Amino acid sequence: MEFKQLNIHAWETFDKGQDIHMQAAPSQAELLYKNYKVIKGKLKSHTKDTILEKYGNAATDEDLSMELLLGQSERQVEYDRAGRITKGQEKALPRSKYEEDVYINNHTSVWGSWWKDHHWGYKCCKQMIRNSYCIGAAGIEVAEATTDLMKANITHKEATKEITSPMEEKRLATWGTDIPDDLVLNEKLLAEVLKKVN
Repeated sequence: MEFKQLNIHAWETFDKGQDIHMQAAPSQAELLYKNYKVIKGKLKSHTKDTILEKYGNAATDEDLSMELLLGQSERQVEYDRAGRITKGQEKALPRSKYEEDVYINNHTSVWGSWWKDHHWGYKCCKQMIRNSYCIGAAGIEVAEATTDLMKANITHKEATKEITSPMEEKRLATWGTDIPDDLVLNEKLLAEVLKKVN
């Protein structure tokens, strides 16, 4: 049984990065296993001593310290994995785990107090960037001016739509867009370009 435990210890320490092999160096593996058992025993006794020193031994007739006596009660409280009380104490008012009403970067409203075009933002400056710095009413004016300018540019472009000439269509067609059926290539120029490429 001890040999089996020695093999298991050698495998586990090899997996953890130590260069131990039971068949290659059995003496080294056995020595390391003995050292491991000694260190583990010392750690166990040290942990036991610190617990006894802090809390005392209930099996002896020693009097318990006042800190422990005053901290005890007959009430049992059960907790879930998240640390919330499930049984044993009166229901407390639920508190949010998120910070509320925290104003950052000179803002006077919280993030998410304004909504436009499927985006959240700050109501005070109507910015939709989360960690932006608030510039107040001046920022609102600049944002409105840029949107007005963008709308004006779009309407101007739609009003002055140019019709492309047939020559431009042929030139665009050679770059991989739609190739018209009546496209005619200059064979002489094509041969010169192919000669330069090769």
